[in-house]
Amino acid sequence: MKKILTSLIIFLISLPLSACSSNNENITVKNGTYVLEQPSTEIPSPCVIISDDNISFSYDALSSYHPQGIYTIENDILTMTTDDKKYKYVFQLNGDKLIFQENGSSTVTLTDSEFGVEITDNAEFKLQDN
Repeated sequence: MKKILTSLIIFLISLPLSACSSNNENITVKNGTYVLEQPSTEIPSPCVIISDDNISFSYDALSSYHPQGIYTIENDILTMTTDDKKYKYVFQLNGDKLIFQENGSSTVTLTDSEFGVEITDNAEFKLQDN
């Protein structure tokens, strides 16, 4: 009985200490509109809009499909999943920037390249000032 009680006490003491040694930082993302950094053009810039747990990704003005859904953050990677679960888009968090990660993301193609800006791997979306 003494061994069980001693083991239980050691376990209870070590439990909070193991939580303190975790390296898992609580990384968050700011609400707002993140716009693709690009040279000034008359073509609307692709953007990502984050509002609490909701996210939308606008990159093709001619498309009838507008990706929106939820996101998760693991380490410094934000992963957006559309509400219909058909598409996923991955961004690396870097301060007030979202950096598009082509690897792991669904294909991002334009209906007509004359009316949009192509999104390439590591394209940077910067948080707009309010």
